[in-house]
Amino acid sequence: MEGPYKLLFLLISGLKKWEENKETVPEKVHQGQRLFIRECAKTGVEPPIVLPNFIRLLERPSGKWGIPNMQNLFPPDASLLDKEIGVTIEAEDFLEDFQSPDEYEQSVMKRILLYCRDLTLDNKYREIRTFLSNPKHAVIPFYKIYELKSKLNDVELANLFHACYEEMENADQHRRCPHCGWTLEWKNGHWRCNKESICHSLKDFKDLEHFPQTDQKLFRLTPGIQKYILLPGMSEMWLAEKLRKKGLLVTLYPNVDQYDILAEANDKRILMDVKDYRSPFQLAQYINRNVYKLEDELWYVIPDYRVKLFPGYIETVKSLLKNNENTLFKVVSEKQAIKEAEWRLK
Repeated sequence: MEGPYKLLFLLISGLKKWEENKETVPEKVHQGQRLFIRECAKTGVEPPIVLPNFIRLLERPSGKWGIPNMQNLFPPDASLLDKEIGVTIEAEDFLEDFQSPDEYEQSVMKRILLYCRDLTLDNKYREIRTFLSNPKHAVIPFYKIYELKSKLNDVELANLFHACYEEMENADQHRRCPHCGWTLEWKNGHWRCNKESICHSLKDFKDLEHFPQTDQKLFRLTPGIQKYILLPGMSEMWLAEKLRKKGLLVTLYPNVDQYDILAEANDKRILMDVKDYRSPFQLAQYINRNVYKLEDELWYVIPDYRVKLFPGYIETVKSLLKNNENTLFKVVSEKQAIKEAEWRLK
């Protein structure tokens, strides 16, 4: 791991741990600060020695830190910390993409993916992903978790699936999100669905539904699963259904999630990956890192809500790509994907 890349990983993962336990500053934060000071020394930038000053600096856009090569790794207009939500969405997206060789550093969904790939459990992986992508399963009683765990008939995989949920406390203080079914929390004078609260832009938050009173404990998807599996998964399910209605043969997560969607007709096929980065910079960086691996044509599909919230999102991504001449990939919206897939495959 090179300096700036390792610096970002240590800081973001450390700050996430600090969010969970405010009493102790994690060692990774200190390690990240030391690396930060070392990088500052290379360019003569005055380093932030005192921790409170360092934290205030992390609330500023990374483009103002004065560290060379940072602009190639992280959006220059984004910070690591936000006073209202803590660790920023862009920082969490960086951590989600981070490829760690250490199992304990991996998210539970990555561990499920690797486990299913090792044992070629294509159908079981598809069953888990489909389950977690259903808004009706965003908050469920324990027996629902138990039902799927029993059906999986694999102790290790069942335990990993269970780890996608956390017990929900004080259900009466939450409301059900009308878009994704997850938990709304009252913060700073308004209802918020997870950190980004993108659902508020998609549904009316008036007349919100309470969670039912029950003797059984309720469990909700962990915040990471809600953001990285449920929300894009809803787009994947919607896109797959629309393509099927166009008469195409659709497979979700073929070859244990080699891609999100395989659409076929008339001996032709198109592969699709739904990508929901808040920052078009980070999506472009992802494509730039992975495009050389492509052997088949792949469409990167941006959820329509992302395009609506960020006019010019797709154009910005394309402007940052290093392989625009490569004809093996396209960047399209959901609506474009449906329209062009029908035309290309029929």
